[in-house]
Amino acid sequence: FSPAGPCYAGYFCDPGSTQPDHRHCPAGFYCPEGSEFPIPCSPGTFSPASGKGQAADCQLCPAGHSCSGPGAQTPELCPAGHFCLPGTTLSTEHPCPKGTFGPRAGATSESDCEPCPAGMYCSAPGLSQPSGFCYPGYHCAKGAISPAPFKHRRWAFPVPTGFSLSLPSYVCLEGNSSPCPSDGIHGYPCPSGSYCPPGSGLELPCEPGTFSPLPGASTCLPCPAGTSCGSAGT
Repeated sequence: FSPAGPCYAGYFCDPGSTQPDHRHCPAGFYCPEGSEFPIPCSPGTFSPASGKGQAADCQLCPAGHSCSGPGAQTPELCPAGHFCLPGTTLSTEHPCPKGTFGPRAGATSESDCEPCPAGMYCSAPGLSQPSGFCYPGYHCAKGAISPAPFKHRRWAFPVPTGFSLSLPSYVCLEGNSSPCPSDGIHGYPCPSGSYCPPGSGLELPCEPGTFSPLPGASTCLPCPAGTSCGSAGT
């Protein structure tokens, strides 16, 4: 005797099968007519339902997701720090470039990566948050990959002992792109009586017992012997 006929599409018939619909083709696979075993959907595609009979039944992985397959049943959400185009096979295939970061999962294009904010830097691809704040004595414009050193400046007044203004500090407001904003709209030099750590969005008053006699300080000085600094913001 010869076989009665081929296995139905959407099913597979391993050796010894007695029916053309012997075994249902599982999700993540397809089974053309006459299949002896299921064929997995290719990477970058998926099949959420069972009983599929052709490769065209495997769906293209949607934007914002990855289908690492073969044999993927459901797309995986693209991780933060990356973006996933349609048909993406690996979740880390498209990292946000240096100078940007991706704070949210499910990004669909490079435009979803945000530029590193002023006062911070983004040194590596695939970041979900900035690498860190700018170093003391350095500046970081919007989209900075690494901190850049300030150029030395000349000052027209004497500088107290232990107080350096060759690397002044600034307050950087929203929308600023300059390392030394001074127009009062995008930022301003750190005022006297205050200090501005790297990446400051607001000046901080000097604590009692410390003082800052000149603008541009990143730290406050201890009150000298024989004097007192009893209030904040001296």
